[in-house]
Amino acid sequence: MDKIVKTLQEGHAHLSKASEETTKILNLVFEEQQQRKRDRDCLNQNINKLFNVYHSMKPQPQGHAMDNTYHQDDIKPDAMLVNKARSPSQYQDEDNMSYSEKEALKHLPEASSWPKFCGNGEYDHMELIDYIDGLFINVPSIPDYWITARLNTAFKGHASIWYTEMKEIHGRRNWPWWKSQIIQKYSNGTCI
Repeated sequence: MDKIVKTLQEGHAHLSKASEETTKILNLVFEEQQQRKRDRDCLNQNINKLFNVYHSMKPQPQGHAMDNTYHQDDIKPDAMLVNKARSPSQYQDEDNMSYSEKEALKHLPEASSWPKFCGNGEYDHMELIDYIDGLFINVPSIPDYWITARLNTAFKGHASIWYTEMKEIHGRRNWPWWKSQIIQKYSNGTCI
């Protein structure tokens, strides 16, 4: 009987030690994951800065400001409605679209299939940002306004209220500007 008790005690001690080691490993994995999230936020901010520099260096059509903001003459008046999801054809006459724009439109996923962002999760804004950045990479001829015109469908809850207020204050802006604002508002990582 003493032998069984001793074996059970040794087994319990071994399991306790294994449990402590597992906890240490899980803590290390969690810390590594948090560091990767901070690094990704930092990288996204740096990419955004480079993207803004790149866009500021692109030649602008005559009469437009260098800040890449949308102006009233860039879009039809009915496109200024904040809560209406509109197709790109309502912003630009399809007869005047270039071949590459028509092809891009075919490859642009419906806004209803985009990731939704509510502003509650610690890093749930990164899924939306990565998705939209991926659209620009995978279909490079997508005009910026086709993306920004659909942003209102991706925001839900608190994020939707924030987006509506920002849009009322700042008007139509390009994707790099919105990306920067989303990161600034919803990132918990600290980057210099």
